[in-house]
Amino acid sequence: MHQPTRLAGQTESANEHSRMHNDGDDIWDKLRIDPAKLAAPHVPAKIRKRREQFVMVPMWWIERLGKAPTATGTTHLVAIYILHLHWKHYGKPFKLPNGMLKYEGISRRSKWRALPDLERRGLIVVERRTRKSPIIRALVVPPSNFE
Repeated sequence: MHQPTRLAGQTESANEHSRMHNDGDDIWDKLRIDPAKLAAPHVPAKIRKRREQFVMVPMWWIERLGKAPTATGTTHLVAIYILHLHWKHYGKPFKLPNGMLKYEGISRRSKWRALPDLERRGLIVVERRTRKSPIIRALVVPPSNFE
């Protein structure tokens, strides 16, 4: 039987052949993306850290949010977020931007619907500014005429 002719120095054993193909596989292994990494969206560090925190809600806020007409779920979420920012800003007035609320699933329109409701219930005071984030002052001490 006739063997194919090879040039001088051109020998290929079975081991060399398998190594050559494995090297090619290593390149693809380096480029391969784990499907689990694609499934979960990137969560910023700020959000991950905030998820470990908690908010203390005054009972009179809960009573006011529960009075008829009962506040919506979005209004509750905005109220809790406002209490969190009130704590972070050491009780001073603060801006309420749309960006972080968006991660909670609250649109800017929902925020603007919730603010007058919270203000009407006597939980916050809102300083509205044209084309800027509103400045919020949370009222955490019950008013003297509280029922």
